[in-house]
Amino acid sequence: MSKPAVQTILKLLSGLSLRNQYRVADLVSFFVYHSPNQLSRQARENIQMCFAEESQAWQTRLTRESIRHTCYSLFELAAVWCWPAQRILEQLDDKQAGAVLEQSSRGKIIIAPHLGSWELLNIWLARQGASLSLYRPLRNRRHAQFVLESRSRNGAELVPTTTAGLRKLLRGLQQGSSVMLLTDQKPAAKKNSVDAAFFGLQASTTTLVNSLLKKVDCDVFIAAACRSQPAGRFELLLKALDSARLAGDASGSTQYMNDEIEQLAMQFAEQYQWTYRRFTANEYQQL
Repeated sequence: MSKPAVQTILKLLSGLSLRNQYRVADLVSFFVYHSPNQLSRQARENIQMCFAEESQAWQTRLTRESIRHTCYSLFELAAVWCWPAQRILEQLDDKQAGAVLEQSSRGKIIIAPHLGSWELLNIWLARQGASLSLYRPLRNRRHAQFVLESRSRNGAELVPTTTAGLRKLLRGLQQGSSVMLLTDQKPAAKKNSVDAAFFGLQASTTTLVNSLLKKVDCDVFIAAACRSQPAGRFELLLKALDSARLAGDASGSTQYMNDEIEQLAMQFAEQYQWTYRRFTANEYQQL
């Protein structure tokens, strides 16, 4: 069976340094920004809705930088997925974050926004101990196998977004494992979400964190592996959240979670994934 094209491309790019991978991404981002396509159109729309009070020039700069970092997140997979785990982890400054996480001896929920390199965050968490994360299996089996092997090569355990997978997450938390959740994406099932404010918009928000905390007492953190200087370096940010607030009523829990994600995304606005379809004009209302 031949390798999927994406695997072949990433393997070839993995022979480059991260800095050179970014140079290729810079070239691609120029064409993405200046041509009509779904990525550039969605980024412009999201930024216009979320930062309506900012000037057109400001929005344009953020859109350009957002597309550039979106391309970075794609091209750096050559290093994050294909390099030995230790090699890519050497590019990550995690001293302060590691110390914060070590203070917890219970199960841990890690809320991971689509910010910086969440794929690198997954690899780092697996190095800290037993780690699980949800994923939606791809339809293409060859692609799915490559992604699964790449994400789990450092010991991370990926569980599907099924009832059985959720039960596995719960057992992991009860046994003291870390569970990484990307909670700023549009929930697949309406029944497992509520509307909460996010960047001034009403957004359908998952209640998974709230549901897990009602079943098991554990610690909760928000984390992101953000790109820093020099090019090819990352800084790991990790902050403990109030588990009691997140375990309260679903409305207050999701609002608190969205507020924390928004605060972190505002610090690194260009590295947030504005190309994501969560903010769709005909689905969200301005507050």
